[in-house]
Amino acid sequence: MRIDISWIRGSNALTLLRNRICTRLVDHPQKLTRSSCAVFLPICHRKGSLSLLYTRRTDTLNSHTGQVSFPGGRCDEGETVRETSVREMEEEIGVQPHSVWGCLSRPIVSLKLENVYGCVGYLGHFEDNNFTLSDVEVSHIFTIPLEDLVNSRSEKVYDNQTNSRQRRVISQRIASNELPGEKDKQDVLSALDKINQYKMPVFPTPLEQDPEIWGLTAVFTDRFLREAFRKDGYKKHDFTVT
Repeated sequence: MRIDISWIRGSNALTLLRNRICTRLVDHPQKLTRSSCAVFLPICHRKGSLSLLYTRRTDTLNSHTGQVSFPGGRCDEGETVRETSVREMEEEIGVQPHSVWGCLSRPIVSLKLENVYGCVGYLGHFEDNNFTLSDVEVSHIFTIPLEDLVNSRSEKVYDNQTNSRQRRVISQRIASNELPGEKDKQDVLSALDKINQYKMPVFPTPLEQDPEIWGLTAVFTDRFLREAFRKDGYKKHDFTVT
């Protein structure tokens, strides 16, 4: 069933979106170490539509080569989530946000066992920004309207990782859904630790060479959409394979 968020086309859509999501965001003022990372989820207007901006990483990077991502990277010692994500965005695409709205409440634990935080903010109108892309890190940028993202999520089934610590991380991520009827979380984790497969959200892109948003970028996209459009019927993604 298509989710109706036609209100996002109205003249006061930005204010409504900000009022909605800011009640779900937090500050994360603590100083972080280099074991943590942060990304910035940039909202912008483009061709009249409120959209999310994505980058495509270059083919010459040592990690996550050629993947679709949000601007972001590793925290410098003593930085906050906001400081890291804004700095990384300026380094990668040459702009600063008009406003920073806040951070998603919980970090996502990567398969490298790193805490990755997400910060949300507004860039203004895409056409008014003077983007300067890092030749080393960013191949190109593109946007997808929020209305398209809300109605285009699909999922893929992945085999669980063989590394026991990574299996534990995936199990904890699944268990964070607060499965009903389970009294002992350790029992839940023990059971989920034995899973062979899990589901991840996937979103299509308008790019022929990069047809999908997947991995942590898709998880961050999904969490943002859930916080913004839960009142409209956007459901939380379920990582479990039935």
